[in-house]
Amino acid sequence: MLGRDAGLSNTDARPLFPDLLRRDFGRRKRSTQSAVRLLYATATEPASCVSADLEHWKQLVDHACGRDVGRPSTAVGRMAEAYGLEASARPAELLFAVHSYYGLIVRLLLRQVVGARSVAPRGATCRTGELVGERELFDWPLYVGRESVENLVDQIAAGLARYAVPAGPASPAIDLFKPLYQDLVPRPVRHDLGEYYTPDWLAEHILDQVGYDGDVDCRLLDPACGSGTFLLAALRRVRRRPRAGEGDARTVLANIVGVDLNPVAVLSARANYRIALGDWIGADEKLEPPVLLGDSVLGDGAEPDGRFDVVVGNPPWIAWDCLPSAYREATKPLWQRYGLFSLSGADARHGGGKKDLAMLMLYAAADRYLRDGGRLGMVVTQTAFQTKGAGDGFRRFRLGDHGPPLRVLRVDDLADLEPFPGTANWTATIVLEKGRTTEYPVPYVKWSRQADRTGSTGASKSPGHARQECLARPVDPKQPGSPWLVLPEATGAVQRRMGPSDYEAHLGANTAGANGVFWVEILEKTAGGVLVRNIPGTGKRTAPAVEREVEPDLLYPLIRWGDVVRYSAVSRTALLLAQDVVTRRGIDAAIMQRRYPKTLEYLGQFEALLRQRAAYRRYQQHGPFWSMYNVGPYTLSPVKVIWRRMDRQIRAAVVESLDHPVLGPRPVVPQETCVLVSVSCLEEAHYLCAMLNSAAVDFVIRSSSVRGGKSFGTPGMLDYLGIERFNRHDPRHRQLADASRRAHQATREERTLDEIQAEIDQLAAETPNGEAG
Repeated sequence: MLGRDAGLSNTDARPLFPDLLRRDFGRRKRSTQSAVRLLYATATEPASCVSADLEHWKQLVDHACGRDVGRPSTAVGRMAEAYGLEASARPAELLFAVHSYYGLIVRLLLRQVVGARSVAPRGATCRTGELVGERELFDWPLYVGRESVENLVDQIAAGLARYAVPAGPASPAIDLFKPLYQDLVPRPVRHDLGEYYTPDWLAEHILDQVGYDGDVDCRLLDPACGSGTFLLAALRRVRRRPRAGEGDARTVLANIVGVDLNPVAVLSARANYRIALGDWIGADEKLEPPVLLGDSVLGDGAEPDGRFDVVVGNPPWIAWDCLPSAYREATKPLWQRYGLFSLSGADARHGGGKKDLAMLMLYAAADRYLRDGGRLGMVVTQTAFQTKGAGDGFRRFRLGDHGPPLRVLRVDDLADLEPFPGTANWTATIVLEKGRTTEYPVPYVKWSRQADRTGSTGASKSPGHARQECLARPVDPKQPGSPWLVLPEATGAVQRRMGPSDYEAHLGANTAGANGVFWVEILEKTAGGVLVRNIPGTGKRTAPAVEREVEPDLLYPLIRWGDVVRYSAVSRTALLLAQDVVTRRGIDAAIMQRRYPKTLEYLGQFEALLRQRAAYRRYQQHGPFWSMYNVGPYTLSPVKVIWRRMDRQIRAAVVESLDHPVLGPRPVVPQETCVLVSVSCLEEAHYLCAMLNSAAVDFVIRSSSVRGGKSFGTPGMLDYLGIERFNRHDPRHRQLADASRRAHQATREERTLDEIQAEIDQLAAETPNGEAG
């Protein structure tokens, strides 16, 4: 580590450890809190002299994070209070002040560690002496001309002077600043900004998989380098090679390159890189770390030279819907060029457009930076392999219709290891080779925390982690872009016939975040209609609590996610559905005024909230403001089979129209986190329900979906389950239907289902389309 005793220039100096740096300059120190308040006050002064720096910083960070950092949030308010400010402090100016404080520490410490020998001295001279390099974004406190700020700079420099600077060879490459930044910017704020630090072990794992051994002549690029985790891992491997030394410095600087769009990340990576090179750069050499501020997707900003043998990294995971509108438009041609944005407008509007920026960055990096025959290894969301719709284009593994193919060499499923604690992401890594076509099956390794007691799945590289060797292939061999079926090697190919089912599934009704408006409790029947009360705390947007009389015609019993268990679904509330199921738009305003004036008056109280819904603004801003989504004739079918998506197993149940005590006969409507199949009769519904709840179907779904993930249990699963249409002349179909009826009855009576479920599993396995292998 930096600062071993052998190299200390002062026996009283502190060793330069990352955790000590965090302890001395973290947000819990009174001096840090005072410093941030001072920088915040300077940035928020009327006609502030740093307004240009602030605006430039905000443009970069907004772009990098895919959101407006000036938007208030609970997390930012709590951060403000931690620094002794009001919770209502301006979010952008506060984050700018924190970043500036952090930037000062990085720049001043870099000056102290490497001196002015490493980089051409283009920086200005201030009271602390010459800084390393040209003036950067966070150097503004050095030039602002305020005595209080200049005193702060001197205090920081004096505090950093207490650390020992190694006089001999540099230490192993480490991220010196990561703990400090993570302390200054609390986790909830970082996660709101989309900032997730890649663990060192994960970077090492990817370098292993792409075969990078530290050969100084092998060119490596990280197109989303963050604070430099992959770059530092590469430098460690270079340093471990025999005969590595000073003569390699220029080659390393030409061949290990990073790019990032976030100015704080670039600052950190440059400093970490330079410190890691240590004594490899001579006193008179004026070289700068090749960490560039730029956009690797669009190719904006600084661009690396030439092509690379290896491209690695952890690209930003930002959903298409969360990208700024300008960036969506700017990148749309690339999505289309690579075949990643293949959905129709209707499919995207009704829930199929959940694409992730990481997919685009992977393809763009392979296209723009990777040489033919080169290898790419990246962290991606595991759902990219098993999500229908959003992942179809990604799984083509070709750079557009006529571009070179990408061969998948290996995928590691790390979801169970949770490399990024506190997030709901399903993490995987992928290794590709440019210029060769993917051949199936693909090696697929599932990692888990549990110890491997069988001894049949291979040894783990990490204590307490087990690995299972699997093979992956498209669930529909005729559709290479279809979701992957992942099976243990020992099972071989799936024995059952795969293919489309004779049924079509749909999502339930989607309020687009306005559950608090459309979900209501029915209080009583009145002379003029029905008295309802909305459920304000159930949507993404908080709605005021309202009691209002409405017409009963547009009210339906609602099935929510938590209302569904295996063989049972019980409605406990109601849905206000002012939607034309044929046109799939909100009922025309003239019709609402003529037939449902009380309902229209109720909805009018929430007009501003309903118009603010992102899906409404994007897809139906010219339609009635009460429009909903995923609503069609199937929604009001009297008999349905429904199940929960985003679950860990399929829990299907049969629902039929019920005679509501206030509303009278009504079809039941599930919410969008449930899936439905409309069928013609109860017997058919029970047959389908039994098949969906069978062990044979569960085996296939678990092998082709992420349990608990957004892709689990989606309507698209029927595309490969091969469930045939109910045939009442088939005795097995009738027996399955009868078993499902008995299972529903047993569930109502709270009796055990073991014997009935075993019967269903056996019957489903004997059905031609139910062989699980």
